Amino acid sequence: MPRLLASLLVTLFLVLISLAASAAAPAPTAARPAASASAADMARLARENPIPVWSRAGILVEQGGRALYTFANDSTGQSACDRPCEGLWPPHYAQAGDKPVGPFTIARSFDGRPMWAWKGKPLYRWIGDRKRGAAGGDGVADVWFLVKVPAELASQVVPYFPMPMPRAGTIRTVFPSESASNPATPRTSR
Repeated sequence: MPRLLASLLVTLFLVLISLAASAAAPAPTAARPAASASAADMARLARENPIPVWSRAGILVEQGGRALYTFANDSTGQSACDRPCEGLWPPHYAQAGDKPVGPFTIARSFDGRPMWAWKGKPLYRWIGDRKRGAAGGDGVADVWFLVKVPAELASQVVPYFPMPMPRAGTIRTVFPSESASNPATPRTSR
């Protein structure tokens, strides 16, 4: 019994030290574009983004906050990922009328459908990334890589704000409105 009590006291002491250290550490601020931006401003900015790609912790993510990747075997503007490949690495499709903006361009999937690209390289998700913040496909087979946003292009990518995750099998997601007088704008996604 004294040994158990001593063990509990040591554990409690270590927990208190780690809590004190974390409280003293400055809070990270890189995720916000400006110190004065409110959560409502961030949500509006994310919702009005003309490109369905955002930046989170320095990498590109899709609406659900899951990482986006490039495939080393792709050529500029053209996907080399065929149907079985797309089963594991779903393309980040664009809509027919979408236009390139800054480093975001339009590429073609292997069957000719438009998909979003980062500086000409088509963008994909990894089927293993199931939760917001997931980014487990980096380096898979030495051909799949996270898209890291360089500092000089960070201002051209909207910071990510948590948004509703699309349900499997749906192609339209409606964002909740900030108020009853400001109805949400639906965003088409695939």
